[in-house]
Amino acid sequence: VAMRLVQWPNSYDVLITENLFGDILTDEASVISGSMGLMPSASVGEHTSLYEPIHGSYPQATGLNIANPLATVLSAAMMFEDAFGLKEEAEAIRAVVNKSLEQGIVTEDLVAKGAKAYSTSEVGDWLVANL
Repeated sequence: VAMRLVQWPNSYDVLITENLFGDILTDEASVISGSMGLMPSASVGEHTSLYEPIHGSYPQATGLNIANPLATVLSAAMMFEDAFGLKEEAEAIRAVVNKSLEQGIVTEDLVAKGAKAYSTSEVGDWLVANL
């Protein structure tokens, strides 16, 4: 799967695996997307599920207003659709995230050379205002 993920990334919508291989494959896939800060994930259980960014927590950014919120927002969209059946709401969230990427409303990890990097709160405020 690791080789095919690099060769044909558009062939996959979902990969289901155990945690160790999931960590390896998501790290690999983050290179394709451009940043781990864009990738949502779900750990789905029989009775409970956990939705979170694949990168986990980022304690080094505490109080600095530099963390990329997009994977967290996309994880919420995944939860809305999968856990609560709110497909339209999830699609609206994904659409506003895509719009922020297209317009360059992104944090430092995704900013184009010479473009403005936005803070965590600026990106979040923009997403809410454009939702």
